[in-house]
Amino acid sequence: MIKCNLQINLAPNDYPHARLMLSHQIDAFINQVDEVVLVLDTHQSKGRFGQNWVENRENIETLIDGLSKRYDKVRLVEVDYSPSVMTTVADYFFGKKFIPKKDHRGGPFYAYFYGLFISGSRFVLHLDSDIFIGGRSEKWIREACELFATNDRLFTCSPLPGPPHPEQVLIGQVAEPLTDPYYFRLKGISTRIFLIDLEFFKKHKLTLTHPGVRALIKASIRKHPTYDLPEDILSAYMHSWGLERIDFLGTGKGLWSLHPPYRNELFYNSLPELIARVNENNLHPSQDGFYDIVDEVCDWTDAKEKLKKNRWWKKMFST
Repeated sequence: MIKCNLQINLAPNDYPHARLMLSHQIDAFINQVDEVVLVLDTHQSKGRFGQNWVENRENIETLIDGLSKRYDKVRLVEVDYSPSVMTTVADYFFGKKFIPKKDHRGGPFYAYFYGLFISGSRFVLHLDSDIFIGGRSEKWIREACELFATNDRLFTCSPLPGPPHPEQVLIGQVAEPLTDPYYFRLKGISTRIFLIDLEFFKKHKLTLTHPGVRALIKASIRKHPTYDLPEDILSAYMHSWGLERIDFLGTGKGLWSLHPPYRNELFYNSLPELIARVNENNLHPSQDGFYDIVDEVCDWTDAKEKLKKNRWWKKMFST
């Protein structure tokens, strides 16, 4: 039987949603994986990725400690930023001695690759801590591993992005339908949720790349590293070596995911209800086939207005 571990990246500022989301995610996969590895970042980012870091550090450690006692398979690993370990991780994925701590936005970079490296299995199902899991199939990982066994070009696969649409389509994504219903080939990688075969990195290494000029200037002004996002680097790797990403529902009710595109008070207050509705697949029909939670499921009006206002101020400042 193929060993597969679930690996979830966490940071202290994830606590407001992780306090409920982690048990939702673990329950969805606990009977399908050998181990659940919770990877806690210890290096505070600058800007929005580092907000409320100090205030929530103790809270998230207490949360993880409670989950470790509740689930036998749960293991906590703090991201190790010591030079020797960073060199080892850099060599495994990039064939180099250097790996940046953060990406050009100030978001996690090294933490993603450290999490995969430390997971302890050839196949790793990675999750960001804010991803909802629906369908609740307990066969999905086995079915995914069977796909890997029959397709040597398969690099990653993921649960269906969004609840299954009655017309068997994905909305808002460039995806090629395959022969089986609810099987799609996609052109890029998302680091929100994916199952990966780490053996590929023993054959070919990733390449550290930089974003465009505008992003480089922003990164320099904000004193962030000047490297592309992990998902961009993984996508380029997939294209370079002619590899594939397949997202699929699976048998029975299958397995699908949802991502919250914003954060607002209503979202946090509604988390218990949202989790219950996802578990029961009791969502508005407009959600079918779409990977981000829509307004009909959670009202994002104030979050969108705040984002629009921030963009207006940035535009005024830049002119």
